[in-house]
Amino acid sequence: MGQENDAPPRKPRQRLLDSTDSKILSLLQLNGRASYREIARELGVSEGTVRGRANRMQADGVLTIAAIADPAKLGYSVMAFTLLKVQIGRQQAVIDALMPWDEITYISSCTGHADLYVQLVCRDHEHLWQILHERLPEVDGVTSAETFQEIKMHKVSYVYPNFAGGTPATPTA
Repeated sequence: MGQENDAPPRKPRQRLLDSTDSKILSLLQLNGRASYREIARELGVSEGTVRGRANRMQADGVLTIAAIADPAKLGYSVMAFTLLKVQIGRQQAVIDALMPWDEITYISSCTGHADLYVQLVCRDHEHLWQILHERLPEVDGVTSAETFQEIKMHKVSYVYPNFAGGTPATPTA
């Protein structure tokens, strides 16, 4: 008979990105539609190297390739963010209650004078009003909300510079 192992399961080891990984990631951040062939040519490596490394980074959760739409061009003319204070012990329940809301594009836990940061996209001011004054008060555990409306975005970037100590790739013409 085998002995039972009471040791907790080990977390997968986080791999560090080497210079080639970092350059692949940098190029994909600049253009997520770049082909592996284009990236391979740019870096002077094989297409298989790029494919394998990109697949590994995706499997490791380092890389996600996504299409990001402009909410204003989709009919969401009001963007806002709300800082929520939550009753102690109710944070996960509040997160779970808010996750399904289509208008919420981002939720994060934070420290300081608020417990949660929530980004909202709304069709108009009436839609924002409905969320803040009709729907949000029904969420058990929220004690207060401070909302700020974005009036103009000046920079939106999902490119992280010099990550993991690697050398960012710069595309050539």
